[in-house]
Amino acid sequence: MSDAALAETCARLLRPADPVRIGPYVPLGLLGSGGMGRVYLARYGDGTPGLAAVKVVRPELAEDVRFRRRFEREATVHARVGAPYTPELFGTGFEADSELLWMATAYLPGLNLADAVRDCGVLEPAGAWRLVADLGRALGALAAVGIVHRDFKPSNVLLTRQGAHVIDFGIAQAVDSSAITTTGSRVGTPAFMSPEYLRDGRCDTASDVFCFASTVVHALTGHAPFGDGTGMDVLHRVASEQPNAEVMARVATADPALAALLTACLNKDPALRPGPQDLIDAAAAHPRATSWQEPLDGRLMARQQAYDVLRNSPVRGEQAQQTPTQRVVYPAGPGFGPPVPPPVTPTAPVRPRRKRYVALTAVLAVCAVAVTAFLLTRPSSSGATTGAAATVTTADDGAGPSSASGNANEKGREKPRGQGQGQLVDTGASATPSPSGNSTQSTSPTPHPTSTTPGAPTPTVSKSTAAPTKPPWLTDCTYYSGTEQTELGDRGQRVVQVQCMLTKRGYSVGSSGVDGDFGKATDAAVRSFQSDKGLEVDGQVGPKTWAALRSST
Repeated sequence: MSDAALAETCARLLRPADPVRIGPYVPLGLLGSGGMGRVYLARYGDGTPGLAAVKVVRPELAEDVRFRRRFEREATVHARVGAPYTPELFGTGFEADSELLWMATAYLPGLNLADAVRDCGVLEPAGAWRLVADLGRALGALAAVGIVHRDFKPSNVLLTRQGAHVIDFGIAQAVDSSAITTTGSRVGTPAFMSPEYLRDGRCDTASDVFCFASTVVHALTGHAPFGDGTGMDVLHRVASEQPNAEVMARVATADPALAALLTACLNKDPALRPGPQDLIDAAAAHPRATSWQEPLDGRLMARQQAYDVLRNSPVRGEQAQQTPTQRVVYPAGPGFGPPVPPPVTPTAPVRPRRKRYVALTAVLAVCAVAVTAFLLTRPSSSGATTGAAATVTTADDGAGPSSASGNANEKGREKPRGQGQGQLVDTGASATPSPSGNSTQSTSPTPHPTSTTPGAPTPTVSKSTAAPTKPPWLTDCTYYSGTEQTELGDRGQRVVQVQCMLTKRGYSVGSSGVDGDFGKATDAAVRSFQSDKGLEVDGQVGPKTWAALRSST
């Protein structure tokens, strides 16, 4: 491994206290550290080419359930948004013996925008328009999957030779804890917050657009539009005042059209700001750089070359003891369980397997003849036709359809008190589970018409009773089908689903209605519903409360 190439990535040499292995990865150097943990530059231990940025959380935080839930959300965001707008998620894991909670993403050889402006100077207009186009597409990708970044700022924008990418969803403190401050319940960087988030905690795509504009202004001028500090004066200006006139004049001097676009994005009224597609369209109408200006492009080229050296060099002290097919696979996404072994290809000879199939087919054929003979010769039951169907009913499992995709059940969902999970009422017939997990009506086996003897009566099947009409909270509320815990302070599609079902059931969620904001009124409605259903009254929508909300009663 080249020490010069490692130094070019700005990774520091490892210390004795650093882990020698993180899941399937071998650390090469330390990229950064903060109050939440460390970020390592790493390689696959089996010699597979490529580099990863592996975030490792401090052990005491890894044991905290709420922090792990936050960590899971970041992994979920990476998986849902995906490359090229954010680094590709490779996987997550929890090493129980060493208490290492980690997340691995693709390492992108680049500079964050804050460092690029500080070290290489502000962007020229053509580079700024390229930034607008790339970040507009990233914002569109986030909006498409219902994600709000909430900490959009220069240090969370990564510039590579391929373009601009958004990084750090949820645990930005792991790299830059000094830039994170808390204002009441607001977490973020004051100079790059939106006014509505500061005033009432509201944060949506329009809020990200405001922060995007502040970020691009910084790229053009080296300053945030409302000041560069972190004190209350900056918060006041963001919430109540217009952007700094001198800073915006510098933007207008560089490019009047870009100044007009950014001014619109900085409007205090979220409804008047352009959307992500407007940003993309505006950038398409202006000349954009195909490469970053010097000396920035030279810096990125050097970092790319260092990446190429490291990704193909042998890992110091590591031998490729595993073949690619033997490598332990850590699932991408928010799972923290044990690693999933790769599938094993069957190696049984073809001929013995064929013999077993022939024998099995013969046994099944004999059974089918016996069953057919029994059904055709048994005496008719009172009040029923031979071969007629018996209706099977299922107990309500509290998990009706809740999404347009038709997912009726979620694995691992807990049952509300007093309710069964797919229990069958025995009526003398069998029930066949459907792929969704619900039991479907079945009939006694009916002989195939070609297998009946001449003159034998044709079996008939009775029709089942029509299913009752589903309540509106199942048919009209199809925003979210999972069971992730949702509580006071949360926002997004999960909250919309909760509010929709509560209102359809007759509970008030406040004057704002179904707005996706889990406020005090929604909390009160959840508690009232839990009390009515005999659940633990804690205001948290966990698996039991989700199941009760989705029940048909």
